[in-house]
Amino acid sequence: MTVRVFLSHNHHDKPFVRKLAADLEGHNVKCWVDEAEMKIGDSLIQKIREGIDNSDYFAVIVSPNSIIAPWVANELDVAMSQQISGKSIKVLPIVVKECELPGLLPGKLYADFKDESLYEESFKRLVKDMGIVYNKNILNPQKTQHSLKTSTDKAFFSTLPLMSRPYHRPFQYIGMSIERAEKEVSGKANDVGNIIIENADCRMILEAEGNYISFISVEFKATAPHFQNQEFDSEPLLGALSISLSELEFVRKKTYFHTYYDHKRRLKVSVSCDCDEGPLSVSFSSKYYNM
Repeated sequence: MTVRVFLSHNHHDKPFVRKLAADLEGHNVKCWVDEAEMKIGDSLIQKIREGIDNSDYFAVIVSPNSIIAPWVANELDVAMSQQISGKSIKVLPIVVKECELPGLLPGKLYADFKDESLYEESFKRLVKDMGIVYNKNILNPQKTQHSLKTSTDKAFFSTLPLMSRPYHRPFQYIGMSIERAEKEVSGKANDVGNIIIENADCRMILEAEGNYISFISVEFKATAPHFQNQEFDSEPLLGALSISLSELEFVRKKTYFHTYYDHKRRLKVSVSCDCDEGPLSVSFSSKYYNM
């Protein structure tokens, strides 16, 4: 199942938080960041509480700015109360600048990011402590940023839209319970437990095995009609979902499908044309539900 992290921070630390969130997302960690989660009209308190309630880790970014920020203190109080009451959330201090640890944090082990030149080593220890396999390619800025930019640029020039939630990086739903997936994608499961949502650009199907999502397919409507004897480029389709080729290992290719694995070799990613005159699609599957 995808690990979920709530990133509590002060706006002065936003550049660090954006980088950290991007690197964690590259390791299949779902990050709750206010600017990505809030929509016009949302209740701030309610959305923050929901974010904390649905997270496995509460990561508080500790800096001279955050220790005097009321909102950070309030969020920390909520998370610490949940941890003390026995709920599964774990509080994880991440220190980015020298300062005293606030409130109930003194005595807790913390992730040390104070030295920017040691960011990669600090990040490696952080993901290891979270039980996540470290992928050095994600933190290679020249390879990763170029690859993601190339992929999204190819999507743009292929007239494919960059998809936002709930279509953004849809592999995050693999291993999720049907009930939780319904909330995440704002859809309702049918009689066999599958969830189907669509907009003008694409159609996404989340298929369940038992009570958990085990297969996801995203069809891009603008690519139809396509024929199985036609060559195609996978990168624009992956780019439209904000997935870069540097995150994947190429496995095999035929005219009508391309197959990849993620770096942990637990997630299979296929880009394919399933039938003549149909659309191109990207699918995700895994036999591991605890990924």
